This record gives sequence, C-alpha cells and structure tokens, in this order.
Amino acid sequence: MSPSTAPTGLRLWLLIAAPLVAQFAFVGLGAAVLSALDAVPKGDTTLTSLPQALLLVAAYVVFGVVIWLVARRFGNPREILALRRSRLRQAIPLAIGGLIVGIAAAAILEPIFHGSASQRVTVGSIDSLTTGLAFAISAFTIVVGAALTEELYFRGLLYGRLDARFGIASAVVGSAGIFGLAHFEPNAFPALFALGLVLGLVRMRSTSVWPGMAIHGANNIIATVGLLLAAR
Repeated sequence: MSPSTAPTGLRLWLLIAAPLVAQFAFVGLGAAVLSALDAVPKGDTTLTSLPQALLLVAAYVVFGVVIWLVARRFGNPREILALRRSRLRQAIPLAIGGLIVGIAAAAILEPIFHGSASQRVTVGSIDSLTTGLAFAISAFTIVVGAALTEELYFRGLLYGRLDARFGIASAVVGSAGIFGLAHFEPNAFPALFALGLVLGLVRMRSTSVWPGMAIHGANNIIATVGLLLAAR
C-alpha cells in the first residue's frame, strides 16, 4: 500500500486498536457463554480447565489473525510486523541480557506490588487425562501463543506505528505502557511495564521481533513453572 492510501488520523488508531478489541470481545463473549453453561470453575482462571484452555487458545488465534489483517492495510505484513531476520551473534546476547534484566525487575517489583498474585491464575489438580490435556494446551498457549502474538502486536504493529508517528522513544515507552495496561491488572502493571521496556529496547537494537519473542516465551515458561510448583 502506498503512503498516500495508508490509513491516517483516527482511522489509523482505530485499526491499530482492532486486534485488542477483537481479542477482548471474543474472550468476554466466550467467558459469558461458558459461565452460562456452568462449564468453567468460578473465580480464578484455572489452567487445568479444558473449556478455559480452549477459549484461551482460540482467543490468541483470533488476536493473531486480526493483527495480520490489520498489518496488510499498511503494506507487507512481514515488514510492518518486523518479522526480519536477526543475526544470531546479536540476537542471542540481546535475548539473554533482556531476559536477565526482565527477571531482575520482576524479582524487585513482585514483593512490593504482588503483581503475579493479582492476576488470579491457578493450575488446579492434574489428576486425569482431561486436566492434563487442558494444562498442556494452556501452557503451550501461554508460552508460544502469547509470546508470538503479543510481540507481533506490541513490538511489531503498535511499535512501528508509534515510531513512524512520534519517534523511537515514544515507540519504546508507549508500547510498554499499553502492554501493561492491556492486562487490566493494576498491581501487575509495574512489572509488565518494566518487561515491556526491556522488550522495546531489544526490538530497537535488533530491529526485529524475534529476540523479543524468545525473551517473552522464556519469561512465560518461568511463570508457568512457578505456578506449577506453587500448586504442588
């Protein structure tokens, strides 16, 4: 798409918001249906609930599809979403360093804000084929699906449009802020914002979303393992 036909103004930002809106609407509708059918446990999100696991994976599929469709409105989706090759000699140190900084920030902020506890995600009992399958689907979605689609959105689509409109500093800080806000957990915001800043800086240095995806996925592995150990 040529610059003259690319979305601008309010239409631009409505398009940028569309993936988040679509995902939130899908989750809200799905949760309402499951609740009406009494198909999910009340209260916390439980990783061993098969209906919740299937809703989670479907929500990230919807998120990813809408991200790709919106990116096409601006040009080549791979370029718009920063799906560029990153040199391993640069990407590996960036990913390792970013992960270490992200973990350190979380370790400092968690005792103050208790962000992890505020997200109300539990594992539940893994005592059957159904609960085991639900946990496997949930863990895969959190580690792979969330890392892939959230980086495509926050450090790909959103970061790129903020950079083009307001500059690199706004892209790093703005994408981190919206990343934190989009989780709707005030206590978790400081740690999420810090992680978002790390991911934005890695995106800036690498010009690619791939190293950030690796950091995000590794961070989610650590969080999932922590939940599993806490449930034992």
